[in-house]
Amino acid sequence: MKRSAWHNANKFPGFPWTPLLYFLIFLPFIAGCASKSGIKSSPAAFDLVEVTLSRDIEKKGHNSIPIGQSSIYYTNDTEVISRIKLANLTGKHKIRWDWHKPDGSLYTSTGNQSLKVPSGKVRKEVSLWHRISLFNEPAVAHPGRWLTNIYVDNDLLASHHFEIKPEINIDKLPKLARESDPTSWGLIIGIENYANLPAVDYAEKDARLVREYFIKVMGIPEKNITTLIDSEATKGKIEGILRSYLPMNLDKQATLYVYFAGHGVPGLQGGDAFIVTYDGEPRLIEYTGYKLETLFNDVGNLPAKRAILFIDSCFSGASSRSGKMLVAGARPALLKVADVALPSDKIISLTASQGDQLSNAYPEKEHGLFTYFILSGLRGAADANGDQIVTMDELYTYVNLNVVTVSRRSGLEQTPAILPGIDVVKQVEVSEAVKE
Repeated sequence: MKRSAWHNANKFPGFPWTPLLYFLIFLPFIAGCASKSGIKSSPAAFDLVEVTLSRDIEKKGHNSIPIGQSSIYYTNDTEVISRIKLANLTGKHKIRWDWHKPDGSLYTSTGNQSLKVPSGKVRKEVSLWHRISLFNEPAVAHPGRWLTNIYVDNDLLASHHFEIKPEINIDKLPKLARESDPTSWGLIIGIENYANLPAVDYAEKDARLVREYFIKVMGIPEKNITTLIDSEATKGKIEGILRSYLPMNLDKQATLYVYFAGHGVPGLQGGDAFIVTYDGEPRLIEYTGYKLETLFNDVGNLPAKRAILFIDSCFSGASSRSGKMLVAGARPALLKVADVALPSDKIISLTASQGDQLSNAYPEKEHGLFTYFILSGLRGAADANGDQIVTMDELYTYVNLNVVTVSRRSGLEQTPAILPGIDVVKQVEVSEAVKE
């Protein structure tokens, strides 16, 4: 059975509601990317303001905001949402969405649904949307270029195309997608097997795969990458690289990419966040760990133009990717992580989770959940506008939406975090999409 749905935020007097039709009246103008497909002249009874395709809809009071706007979707995406925004709506109307498969045949239709404004009234702004499900649904059996037509009173109001592609296999390494850039550098730390702590599932595999992506997708020369796995990733070794080796080799044109997969804990005394190195001891973390604030400071002191950190760890006091407490007898509710500020505006930090959330594994893919979507996004799945460039805004939006969605399927909450705010760094280019 083909699944599709309308979604309801608020109901207003004068609208004849059906079980399928949902509306949202909202007051302020909401900016967004209009569809590149055709928009027809709208009837005099209303104005067509906006047409969008997105992976999600965020409802804030009387506002609706499309999240993850794109014309490209993958078979592991949850859904495609087609949304229109109307202004100065009056009278009675019929509205319909028709979704067409790549061969032109009809996949599903809402049928004509009633839209009514009481006589003499004007609805200043109306947002309406319809969605089709993708993940584990019949639509994913039809990859290719789809068409959505939106009709009002049986007249075509707007249409837009989108593409459904097979899910990216991140373990199948691409050919070199980007020419080597001698100003790019990488530091990769993956600690799966600790001396005296629970293992971090897939951390070594993730770190080694990240190295390949740094070379083939990010264009970092192999000689510019330092990789520390398990016992190599001691506190002293990491400090030496950040405080001695890299300062001697980087210059003001350099960009440094840092990846960490391993345990993180809050300090027992003040709640400061610490990365647990191979030789770290959670009960003595203030003396044996690498304070996250110190890591940021060490990176900020480097003579580099930009530094981007991907931290697949949590700081809840529980074992990353398993949930076991790292300090025996400790309770997560009693362990708090202090907010960490960035010391420099050249640093961008993406972390796997927030607050007391866990950083989860993705057993079906045999990777960390955060790392899986970071790599998928860098490879091109996050390229929402199809320009072959993945920006920080596109990457974070893609990773955040997918990590939240997949973790909730398992009954968990995991929300990636970014510092500084996305509005500050959204135009920063991170990678070039791989041409599969």
